[in-house]
Amino acid sequence: MLRKPDTPKRILTQRERSRRWRMRRRNGVRVYRLALRDMCVEGLITQMIAHGRLTEEQAFDHGNVERELARMLDEQGARWSR
Repeated sequence: MLRKPDTPKRILTQRERSRRWRMRRRNGVRVYRLALRDMCVEGLITQMIAHGRLTEEQAFDHGNVERELARMLDEQGARWSR
C-alpha cells in the first residue's frame, strides 16, 4: 500500500511545532499535561479569585485558568528550588 505524501501545510505545521518545542527547551521550559479532578480545579479557581489573580469573569476562560495555574506552579517551584 502506498503512503500518501505529506502536504506542504502539514509539513509546515510539524516544523512550526518542532521549532516551538526546541525554543521552549532552550529557555528551560517544559510542558506537562495534568489530569485534575473538578473539585480540585474549583478550589484552585476560588483561590485565584480570592488572591486577585483572576476575576470571576476571567475564570470562565479555560486558557486564563491554565496560564494562571502555570504562573502559580512556576512561582511555587522557584521558591522551593532556592
